[in-house]
Amino acid sequence: MKINEIVTEASYGDDPKSRMIADLGRKLMDMSASMKITKDTPDEAIEKSNKMSAFGDALTRWGTDFGPKNLNDVVKLARVTPAEAKEFLEIAQKAKPAKLKGDEVEPEEPDTDDDFDDEDDDAMAAKADRAARGR
Repeated sequence: MKINEIVTEASYGDDPKSRMIADLGRKLMDMSASMKITKDTPDEAIEKSNKMSAFGDALTRWGTDFGPKNLNDVVKLARVTPAEAKEFLEIAQKAKPAKLKGDEVEPEEPDTDDDFDDEDDDAMAAKADRAARGR
């Protein structure tokens, strides 16, 4: 069993609704994190981005043991209004699935070198000292 299977099972069980809600939360957090902020960005836009991220974070905890159990809990946890929650859910549902970092990278070949066959650090340091002294 791989670690991502363990984490997924432990966090969300077999409930597809919880997974879908958590995915919506991840989309919101990714959108907020990728927002370009400059010195000219209005405070309202930054505040909205922060709220969207907090709301997304609360959604990712949906269905977990200590996470929110209903939308009112999410609203309270994220400190957003019900109108903002509705807006954020609509934004997340319209968003394309996020491309995970590393998806476009081919997997590396496994490292087959046995590091224990190499000289230890002390032996390499002694060899370097001898070479530096010309011996």
